[in-house]
Amino acid sequence: MKAAFLCEFATIRNILIQWAILYLILGVVVGIAMESSVAMVACIAAMTPFLTVFTLSGYDAVNGWESFRACLPISRGAVAFGRYVVVLLVTIMMAALAIVVALVLAQVAPALPLPEGTAANLAAESDPATLIAAAMAGASIILFVTALILPFILRFGMNKAMRIIPIVMVLAVVVAIPVLGDVLAQLSVIDWVADLIAFAEDESNLIALTGAIAGAVLIVYAASGLLAARLYRSKEL
Repeated sequence: MKAAFLCEFATIRNILIQWAILYLILGVVVGIAMESSVAMVACIAAMTPFLTVFTLSGYDAVNGWESFRACLPISRGAVAFGRYVVVLLVTIMMAALAIVVALVLAQVAPALPLPEGTAANLAAESDPATLIAAAMAGASIILFVTALILPFILRFGMNKAMRIIPIVMVLAVVVAIPVLGDVLAQLSVIDWVADLIAFAEDESNLIALTGAIAGAVLIVYAASGLLAARLYRSKEL
């Protein structure tokens, strides 16, 4: 597992410096343009999982990295798990960088030649808990989608998976909507949603709520990793 992780991380290590510079620039531009550091943090945290997955998958397709890796004394399962760990780790690293950029921007915004309203909004969004919650929310949404598509990418390759995934997603939605409708019809959905909204509106519950969502997504992500490892073992390289 450690060897597989190091192989994956070595593939993307040099690019991380480029991404860090890009995110520094992007964070300032997006934060000022949207007048919200919270939105900026959420955007960067959400962007990173897909960026990492497609970068690594692109290397697999272009450089024949999968065939080379198959010659190494690394199990197929470890290779799949290594990719999942790298995607999660890079997401956490870049989300942390976005939070730091937001905190710095909040401190320097009053001194920048910005409209008074923009500077005030950026300076006001300096609560670390709110920024962490925004990072978890943004990352959780895309990590959930990543958990759905990554097994297909590892099993079939990026090019073929991009033809299969839309079909699977459409079929899943067609099946899920009536099933979900029946389930919700049997529950006290209105009261439950109202209670959830009331809970979320309390800022003191923000970390707990986003943490619970992130925890649920990580469970799905781990299950996806187990499925991906099983599928990747049967792949011909």
